[in-house]
Amino acid sequence: MPTSRTSVPVPRERGAGSGAQRRQEIVAAAQRLIADKGFEGLRVREVADRVGINIATLHYHFPSKEALVTAVVQDIVGRLDRVPAGDVQPPPPREHLAGHLHHVLDQFERHREQFVVLNELYNRAIRDEALRRVLQASDTAWTDYLVPILRAGRDNGQLRADLDPVAAATLITGFFKSLLFHLGLTPQGARQAADELLRGLDSQETPR
Repeated sequence: MPTSRTSVPVPRERGAGSGAQRRQEIVAAAQRLIADKGFEGLRVREVADRVGINIATLHYHFPSKEALVTAVVQDIVGRLDRVPAGDVQPPPPREHLAGHLHHVLDQFERHREQFVVLNELYNRAIRDEALRRVLQASDTAWTDYLVPILRAGRDNGQLRADLDPVAAATLITGFFKSLLFHLGLTPQGARQAADELLRGLDSQETPR
């Protein structure tokens, strides 16, 4: 007769909060570790040490390193919120697009470390298929968000009549990914570049 198994409870560390709070603490520690040491320096045991938990608790929340990295990416991308909370109806497409660009730039200025983390992950993804899948899913979600806005702006005459929404979405996401490669770029310079990008999408009838 098979021996019955009893579940072993995960040890609860002193001062432990809710599950969601603990997960966020783990994700934040992983982000800081990647920013400090790069992806190669991401060790789940060191993440656990930084949070003040044991490795069993970390694995309870994130069974694998890939699951933890996925949560890191989702947390950073989640800060690039699509539509401000409380908006019942999105603004007109051109205004919506401009608001999104400036919101992402706000996040870049306030949380530059997180963009450093994303940059590190994208560089690593060239050689890491599992990480590439995680980032491709994020890229697809961002493109899927932008394309309807761009298409609506083209169709209502605010953006160029010959605009290719998918190509334009690729241009926008590529612009943000490139920011960290421009050493010495000031926040004002980044905003001017974003405004120039937006003007390149405008129809000739759109006031500038």
